Amino acid sequence: MELSLISYVLLVFHVRKKCILADEMGLGKTIQSITFLYEIFNMGIRGPFLIIAPLSTITNWEREFRTWTHMNVIVYHGSQISRQMILQYEMFYRDAQGNTVSGGLKFHGLITTFEMIMADCPELKKLQWRCVVIDEAHRLKNRNCKLLEGLKLMNLVCAWSLQSPASAAVRHALKYVLAHILTGTQGTSDWNPSAELSRGVVELTNIQKKYYRAILEKNFSFLSKGANQHNMPNLINTMMELRKCCNHPYLITGAEEKILESFKKCHSPDSPDFQLQAMIQAAGKLVLIDKLLPKLLSGGHKVLIFSQMVRCLDILEDYLIQRR
Repeated sequence: MELSLISYVLLVFHVRKKCILADEMGLGKTIQSITFLYEIFNMGIRGPFLIIAPLSTITNWEREFRTWTHMNVIVYHGSQISRQMILQYEMFYRDAQGNTVSGGLKFHGLITTFEMIMADCPELKKLQWRCVVIDEAHRLKNRNCKLLEGLKLMNLVCAWSLQSPASAAVRHALKYVLAHILTGTQGTSDWNPSAELSRGVVELTNIQKKYYRAILEKNFSFLSKGANQHNMPNLINTMMELRKCCNHPYLITGAEEKILESFKKCHSPDSPDFQLQAMIQAAGKLVLIDKLLPKLLSGGHKVLIFSQMVRCLDILEDYLIQRR
């Protein structure tokens, strides 16, 4: 699988296209990217390569380059004085007069941060980069984001997922994958489901309304009932906590225990489906899912549920295991 992926990326590179590695965390995208760069390095393309990554992953990128390659990779980050030192001693070969030698680069790869790209870096603009790798590329949110503007200033419009031909390619790939998932057969790009789009507003349950109001009003006396210092909800990011509340209040730190205690007042905790019913009745979306799934499955349908929150999928997994 790894070799197939590297071969694919090499093919895409040689036909002057761009690609996205979209595996989940921990599956080796960093090593795969480094392997690809080292492969084209050994083919005679000696750089320079630009790696743009979050500050928290810079050390990891540098360590993996040192571990797996013989390339000279430098980190371009820090104070203005630090960057001037890097520019003076680590980036270019210089003649006896101290002038840069044309084409004389000391490094093969340069690792820097999003902030450096978004700032005005004339020293990076002058270089003709042979390949660019962007870690956490979801920072390229739209056509007007600052990171994309920074890349344009460097003549590096590599954010192909924001361009219309690439968007078509993503839709093409998604169509193939969905065909395979939903029909159980090998998907084809010609698959055209006769889908009917329905949108509905799901009302919050009473529990959700209480938590929503408490979060909005920063009512710590309500939110901290039954909680201790280790499972107190975090209200620094109010919008995120409200999103959690709307999806399922169990996502709020300390809420599950409090909801179960409240549920005991009107339901027997000895009931075999006590945990399941508490989970369902706590969230309007889960109430709807609990009504829809039996009807869809009885009709022979397959169901695909998307969520931006992994913990939402954990709750759905618990629900499905208990409903089985």
